[in-house]
Amino acid sequence: MSALEGIRVVDVTRYIPGPYATSLLADLGADVIKVEEPPLGDGVRAIRPSVGGESTMHAALNRNKRSIMIDLRQEAGARLVLELAQRCDVFVESFRPGALAKRGLGADALLALNPRLVYCSVSGYGQTGPLAGNAGHDVNYQARAALLSAGVGEPALGVAQLADMAGGLYAAIGILAALQARERSGRGQVVDASVWRSAMGLLTIPAARAQDQHAPVNELSGMYACYHVYRCRDGRFLSVGALEPKFWETLCEALGHSEWIPRQWEREPARSETIQMFAATFATRDRDEWIRFLRPGDCCVEPVLDPYEAVAAAREAGALVAQPCGDSSFDTVRLPVGLSATPAVVPRAAPAPGEQTDAVLAELGRSPNAIAALRATGVVA
Repeated sequence: MSALEGIRVVDVTRYIPGPYATSLLADLGADVIKVEEPPLGDGVRAIRPSVGGESTMHAALNRNKRSIMIDLRQEAGARLVLELAQRCDVFVESFRPGALAKRGLGADALLALNPRLVYCSVSGYGQTGPLAGNAGHDVNYQARAALLSAGVGEPALGVAQLADMAGGLYAAIGILAALQARERSGRGQVVDASVWRSAMGLLTIPAARAQDQHAPVNELSGMYACYHVYRCRDGRFLSVGALEPKFWETLCEALGHSEWIPRQWEREPARSETIQMFAATFATRDRDEWIRFLRPGDCCVEPVLDPYEAVAAAREAGALVAQPCGDSSFDTVRLPVGLSATPAVVPRAAPAPGEQTDAVLAELGRSPNAIAALRATGVVA
């Protein structure tokens, strides 16, 4: 038995944050019905690369789901989604604030029909406030949450969409909390999941420290030699996280410079001088040579891996899972948390556009002739 077996989710989201949230629920065993708009469905389907003729990005974000194609612009299509919402536990949408209310699918309307419903809205800046109507993408949310404010050097984007993924995580947490609250109260509620506020959630510690305008908030952003990233002889990098005195002392001694031990928390200009001395030392060997040399010392030094290396290392550690994709498969990240009694479900392929349209409509009581009529008018595909 899976953790969320028996929970049905209607997923009217697209791209990254919403689909990531519902993919977590699907991995935990929920029956996730992905509602896509014809003719092409979720835009992620067109993003390369592809394996077996299908987008790997779409496959990773939408595994273990079912797909139904409904034209929400038609009144009959909106009514079908309304029927689905009446029979589900969770409804997740990612439209601009107020957009679904105009189609009769807002939180008030759905909760009036299904008081036990957990209605989750995933948006850039939340359902209320001065930024609520703004369009945005991951880079904008990261920028507003200071995640691009580098401690050392110019702002830089990383390889992962941190804000988007955090938005999905917090949305899933909110949904799970609302389901648990429903067990006690018998009633659902609205979950307002803002991608920007989720990005701010990652800023919890710097935000707390920023209350003092004179205190540095970037001490763990390369400000000190003991917590820094260094370029090696081969142009690759390694990370040093020797914060505790025992790790710092071990590192300095391993490098043959025990005289550096008192310099861990120096102020400028000595602080920059210490960083330069470490940089000059690490530039004398290749990255992996340093890792082999320092590994026995247990001094919190690890290689900075590129995405290809990180995937290879994760595969070796068992952190990936085979993901069916088209007529082939690829390795993707498994559910990051393990549950001993109710483990994640075995990944199923992400659905083709509208693959389960007929099956889902049959569950709503539609006959084959009625389904054919809906398809003929373009309400479903």
